[in-house]
Amino acid sequence: MAKLVVLKPYEYKYIVQTFREEHNHEMKTQDKVHLLRSHRKVTESTKVYNAHLSKVNIPVHQQVSLLEVLAGGLENIGFLRKDMYNYQRDMREEVTGHDAELLKELFLLEQEKNESFYFKMEVDSEGRMGNVFWADGRSRRAYGFFGDVVVFDTTFNTNRYGMVFAPLLGVNNHRQTILFACAFLTSETTESFVWLFEQFKKAMPCGAPKMIITDQDAAMAKAIAASLPTTFHRYCIWHIMNKFTEKPGIRKSFSELCNCIWDMDSKEEFDAKWDEVITKKWSERPSVA
Repeated sequence: MAKLVVLKPYEYKYIVQTFREEHNHEMKTQDKVHLLRSHRKVTESTKVYNAHLSKVNIPVHQQVSLLEVLAGGLENIGFLRKDMYNYQRDMREEVTGHDAELLKELFLLEQEKNESFYFKMEVDSEGRMGNVFWADGRSRRAYGFFGDVVVFDTTFNTNRYGMVFAPLLGVNNHRQTILFACAFLTSETTESFVWLFEQFKKAMPCGAPKMIITDQDAAMAKAIAASLPTTFHRYCIWHIMNKFTEKPGIRKSFSELCNCIWDMDSKEEFDAKWDEVITKKWSERPSVA
């Protein structure tokens, strides 16, 4: 019903021919104005706020709740929760297809700030990102002090890209876990592991570690034998103990096995206790008629 008709009969003259001020809906009250699309906008300062909080994994609904408390109410924020979700969706769409380039730019920027930062990215024939390896200066220096023993595990996968996250860890003199290097691998094959170990040797000042501890992955064992021939390879005790519990009938003797592994002070004590546990377990097996 609202209508405004303006005519321009002359070059510098306008005439209002028709004006109807009746509206076909009631005007919004002041406490409802923030719900209008024309009045909602995610400001630049809010976008920066969102970027910082997203880095520490604070979800959007909590970010909006914090803003609501700081502004004194939802009507004072200037947008709705769905506007923030839409903003994040738009940002993800901008990154899609360019995330590999952005990652490389980030690595190059780190390298400009610190020459000791090392990274390597593989690219296939179609220009898609392959295996990625990186290690910063602090990690490389830590390896020089505490790199005798390295723990290597690939039990983590990225949700969006399906790549394998492969951290190489150690322990310092305070028994704290330290990170030597990281990698994203496209697959858990011997070739991928060999590539990773070769990059690790290039990045670290002392070369190959004296010992590496892994799970019981066959491809990983082959890669270690090929790329780290002078490194002692040992299996992780956590994986070994998990294998014990999968065997039928082991649960009854599991506590004895744990005592044998953890409470013995010498090789002789361990061998004697191990023989005792195994002999006892064998004698308890049901006889076959």
